[in-house]
Order: sequence, then C-alpha cells, then structure tokens
Amino acid sequence: MNQQIKWGYGVNQWKAGFTSFARLEEIERALKVTAACGFAAVELNAGSGRWDPIGRPENIAINFGSATHFRLKLKDWGIDRVASTFFDPTLMSFEELHFGLMSTQPADHARIVAQARLHAEMLAELGGEFLVVRPFPSFWKEGALNAERLAAAADCWNQVGAMAAALGLKTVLHVDALSALRGADELEQLMALCDGGSVGLAFDTAELTIAGHDVVALYRRFHARVWHFHFKDALAVDTLDEYKLQNAERAMIAAGGEREIPRWFGEMGTGLVDFPALMAAMRELGYAGWVIVESDKGPEPIASGMMLNSWYRRNVLERAAR
Repeated sequence: MNQQIKWGYGVNQWKAGFTSFARLEEIERALKVTAACGFAAVELNAGSGRWDPIGRPENIAINFGSATHFRLKLKDWGIDRVASTFFDPTLMSFEELHFGLMSTQPADHARIVAQARLHAEMLAELGGEFLVVRPFPSFWKEGALNAERLAAAADCWNQVGAMAAALGLKTVLHVDALSALRGADELEQLMALCDGGSVGLAFDTAELTIAGHDVVALYRRFHARVWHFHFKDALAVDTLDEYKLQNAERAMIAAGGEREIPRWFGEMGTGLVDFPALMAAMRELGYAGWVIVESDKGPEPIASGMMLNSWYRRNVLERAAR
C-alpha cells in the first residue's frame, strides 16, 4: 500500500443529537472502537447545540477544558490525529442564529466565512489539515446553477480558502448526491474559478455514484485537484432524478424515494463502487492524502459499519496493493 495514503474514520456516523452520542462515555466508547478497528485518525463534524460535545470549540472547552486537553484525551483513546472537519453552512445553526446559509448568495458570504473560521481555528489547534465543506445547497432548494451563482459560490470558497490557508489548512469541496452542482463540466467550471493553491476537492465515492458519476473516471479527470477522499459504498443510483424532490434529504435519502430504497449507503465492497480500481488509479496518479472511511446512515455503526469497513480495508484494499 502506498504509504502516503493515510486512513481515518468519520465521526458523522454516530449522529450526534438529542438522544444519541451526546454523552462523553458514548464518545469514549466510539473512539476506542475506532482505534481498535485500525483507524487512528478521525474527521470531526461541525455541529450545533450543547448535545454535540465535540462539534464546536466552546463545547470542547466545556467538556475537555481546551483543544490541547482534547488531543491528549484522544490519544488516551487510541486516536493520534484529527485529520479534518466537515462543515455544512446550509444547516441551521443555533449559535449563529440562522436557518442555513447559501454560498450562491453574496449576502451570506461574510457569515459563512465567520462560521467557517470558528471551526477552522479549532481544527488548526487540533493539528488537522483539511476543512471539508459542502459547497452548494441541495438542488431542490437552489435549482439549476447559472454562471452568476457559480461564480458567487467560487468567490465564497476562495474567501474561506484564504482564511483557512492563513491557519495552515486547506479547504476541500465535498459535492454530494443532492447538490445543486450536478455535472462534471460544471465542476470543471467551478474549479477554474477557485484558487488552485488553497481550494481543492473532496471526493465522496458513494455520493458521487448515487448522483450518476463513474467515480474512477471522474477522479482521473480531476485528480490534480482531489486532495481528500470519503470512502463508502453506494447501494443504488438516483436514476429517477429524485434529487429534485421537495425536501430530498427526507423524501429520497431517508424515505427511499419512489423505489423505497431502504438504504443508499453501504460498507465498502457491498455496492456499486469499484474500490480496487479506484485505489489503483490513486496509486498510479500518486495520490498522497487522507482517505476518511464512513458508515453514513448505517443501522449499526460498529457491527455493520466500522468492523466491516476495517475488514475490507485490510483484506481487500491493502492486500491487493502488496
């Protein structure tokens, strides 16, 4: 295996909220299992509210004293690194007093940059490398993009990229299955507008597959700007364009859409993503960076998610590279 590829796990699988993953003992157990499964680094998820003890810097200060003490506690649990943080400005924030901000709206840019700075500063204190951001709202909220809104979004992320770069971080754009940005040509236009030194791409294998992309071919096209990966499998493709549904997060992803698909995301090796071919392309093209594995929306994050992904990494991906 190319030693430049670094493995981590996304904490988003634990679904912080009112009734789950809100207690420190739950977080300790989850991260100890993460380490036991061979993942010594994590990607945090920028959250909102006091029930998310590791989703905001003030919550980390309350629960652990400081970012430094949080790093020490992570090491006690077997986690050596915080690689990255995922930030979605379109989500409601209690602290910033908004119901979601849009990169396509210049009036929202200052608030997006300010909120991103909050999480970027914490990530820098934790020794992280990448601020992973959701660059666009869902299609059902935004509609098809035009040149003006694409340029506005690029301007927003260039501002965030410059802010993060001053902290020693890079910003990577994570396009998902519901994104207003749909096609590879649009993505190429966006990247031409974004600063090549501070703003790159985070490729999510499942999200892009669900959106109808061939992830291996797409990676080959954009490999020079792909600085970060999320690895999870896709169990179906949105062939009915259900990303256009009102409230598609629930109507399509949660409820399964017209076909009543029980689960869109799966563990590596259970679905449509050709991970061996993708890894071969990454090695061929010299990818050097993080691969963050996820168990997004899995029914049992430990049993059906992390352990199966750990097995696949060790017995398929790493064995094939020997």
